[in-house]
Amino acid sequence: MKHSVSNHHGLSVRLTTTLLCSSLLSFSVLANCDAPIAQQEREIGAMVQAIDRAIAAPQTNSLEIIYQYGTDSRYYVMIRGWLVQELAGVNSQLEAYKQQDEPRRVLEQKVSFLQQAIRRIDLE
Repeated sequence: MKHSVSNHHGLSVRLTTTLLCSSLLSFSVLANCDAPIAQQEREIGAMVQAIDRAIAAPQTNSLEIIYQYGTDSRYYVMIRGWLVQELAGVNSQLEAYKQQDEPRRVLEQKVSFLQQAIRRIDLE
């Protein structure tokens, strides 16, 4: 009887060890599988930040940045929708400025930039 309990305990320890090792191996495999996903998430984050900067403060290369990402079929719909929503917001602000002053000129430039960006990615 004592021998049986010892064997049962030994079996239990081996089973636990096997399950633990199996779980660790599975975790290791999953962690390695997540590496490409994490890299892709970083790339998407960098893209979103680049687009955000290009829209917020247009520079000489802003249209090119939007064009590069916006013509990628994986992101086209998202980026075009983002530009359209930004354009709607700027047009709404523009309605508030009836007189020709500096804020209105800035908003008109923003409208022109957003329209150009939308046309650029639509032409591809």
